[in-house]
Amino acid sequence: MATTADSLKRSGNVPTNAAYFTNRALTRVRMEQWDAVVTDCEKAIELLPTSLKAYTYLGSALLHLNRPAESFTASQKAYQLAISQRSPSIPQIAASCLEAKKARWEVSETARIARESSLLRETQETILREAKAKGDKLRSTGMYGGFGIAGEEAAKEMEEEGRRRCRELEDVFGKAEAETLRRRVVPEWLVDNITFGVMWDPVVTKHGQSYDRSTLIDHLKRSQTDPLTREPLMEEDLRPNLALKAASEEFLKENGWAVDW
Repeated sequence: MATTADSLKRSGNVPTNAAYFTNRALTRVRMEQWDAVVTDCEKAIELLPTSLKAYTYLGSALLHLNRPAESFTASQKAYQLAISQRSPSIPQIAASCLEAKKARWEVSETARIARESSLLRETQETILREAKAKGDKLRSTGMYGGFGIAGEEAAKEMEEEGRRRCRELEDVFGKAEAETLRRRVVPEWLVDNITFGVMWDPVVTKHGQSYDRSTLIDHLKRSQTDPLTREPLMEEDLRPNLALKAASEEFLKENGWAVDW
């Protein structure tokens, strides 16, 4: 297939049908040629900005290439297109969006843990370096202040004070370490299936699906169907999900970081 495309390009007959590139992208997905999938999907999108298949394959390829932020953007676009086109693949694409967002969060969490776990070491190094610098200065002068204490003795006291402060820091950090290094996870029951953000005011439909009120009402202005089941749905069919709201409020109260998920 790639050879045919190259031949067409050399002859000046470049394919202008987005389906050509999405079909080839699907073949390359099966062959796990992820970079080539990205190239084909981007060309298909250039030709047809509303290509659901192109955004779907692009999201998958980017996730396999460990580019979760871009994958989430592409998958979210595929999800929006799937809703507007009433595609039967909405649930599968929603799952891809959630997978990409989890992967994006995991990258952020790994970086956070690395930063926070190195803070103790960096702080201790700073304290010891400053204590040594002060000790060296005392040794060079031979005196400490005007009290007649020998410079060497004063320097040792200064350096010991630095080590004492390091031990105190280690004790404090040790108590907080378990919480600091704990991976922060948002439970799936708290995630809205439209925006894939945390639900603040969940409502439940007559079909038993829960969404955040504001995002579902915004969706119903464009399409009076359940985003996942595609069954008819009106705003008056919604009911507050009080149990889920209480659980959501409790979770957010104890995990303030989740608002940035």
